[in-house]
Amino acid sequence: MSRKFLLVGLTGGIATGKSTVSETLRRLGAEVIDADALAREVVEPGRPALTAIVGAFGKEILKGDGTLDRQKLGAVVFADPEKRTRLEALTHPAIRERFAERLAELEARGFDGLVFFDAAVIVESGGYKTLGRLVVVVTDEATEQARLMARDGIGRDEALQKIRSQMPVAEKAKLADYVIDNTGDRAATEAEARWVYDSLTRESHAARHLTGSTVPLVGLLFRNAEHYGQNPFDPRIMARRYREACQSPSWVAYHRARPSAALMVPDPGRDSRCAAGQLGADLTRLSCIVRTYPDLARLERALPGNARVTAHGRVVVGEPARQRNVVVVLLDGDVPTGLRRVGPVGQRVEAFRWTSDRDVVCFYDRPARSGSNGQVERAICGSLAKGTEDGTKFIGTARAMSVIRDMLNGRLEVVVGAASLRGVPRAER
Repeated sequence: MSRKFLLVGLTGGIATGKSTVSETLRRLGAEVIDADALAREVVEPGRPALTAIVGAFGKEILKGDGTLDRQKLGAVVFADPEKRTRLEALTHPAIRERFAERLAELEARGFDGLVFFDAAVIVESGGYKTLGRLVVVVTDEATEQARLMARDGIGRDEALQKIRSQMPVAEKAKLADYVIDNTGDRAATEAEARWVYDSLTRESHAARHLTGSTVPLVGLLFRNAEHYGQNPFDPRIMARRYREACQSPSWVAYHRARPSAALMVPDPGRDSRCAAGQLGADLTRLSCIVRTYPDLARLERALPGNARVTAHGRVVVGEPARQRNVVVVLLDGDVPTGLRRVGPVGQRVEAFRWTSDRDVVCFYDRPARSGSNGQVERAICGSLAKGTEDGTKFIGTARAMSVIRDMLNGRLEVVVGAASLRGVPRAER
């Protein structure tokens, strides 16, 4: 049976507030599978996992009625990493089996929304690699410690021991597609969760429009696709060549406009994205950068509220009398520390601001008879690169924001084998 939903991991640290996020996601219409609830199910009396735990840790971890005393067991394993690993080896196989049963139930129902797997150790176990996306809930250690003390009625030292017995939440956040900061009030956290839900829903819908199935998406953007008449680039031909060369994706979507052409493919997985980008660069002989759908969504979110799209597809900011074009600058690596600034970049570029650790959005004025997109692109990239010593590569394109919006909304053509299909019905464009 074909899965119609996008499966997303949800994790964080102890007392970072995953329950608040889970509640919000449920209200929005998502299904949330709680690993703790599964863990309680598999250690109910009579279950094989409980028998194995008693054999490993003794009857002392049972209550008088024969049920598991989770607090006693927790005190034992939190103080000893080796014992915790032993416990996980006994319970995780049973939890995975129950998890698979829950997914099968949702498939049988024909559920086509978002399914979040709420699990504390999904990163440590490596399980996040099997999921479509990963969301990490974070907070600072002081807030985490205070919440844990209040929740469990424990002292400061015990709370700190529990926090530090787990993988640092900052390390988990580095692997995340989305990070929700739960340090502030509930309203702020719910707003962040709502944006993440909307973005993931949009990705799921775009995938359905493109291919009829729900898969995570990755965009490949090429610089100088037809810059000043050089590097002839036919998006449809390149999409077909990529599909034939890669063999694994059954489809490749492409952006119809030239220049600033882009391809969108099924997300090949965290360990294969670089290979996907290299293949695109080898085929096109152009600079290529790979961005996940969440990367692109964060870039679009960085635009001010008064940003709009013109009849020609350009993204502009400001009032008609004082209108600025929007440029996106994509980076191959992390942004050098010294470049974190907001303000003028060049004579025509009024401002830019960071939207992630890799990408920037620039607002610039370009008089109708002065300069070209390519000149603006080179000026911005050159200005950003000044003073860098680590060789960070900047890939800019004056039309990238329009292309990104089209990719986010699934307004692409699709190559499936030798055929070319419309990504979105004409009425929806």
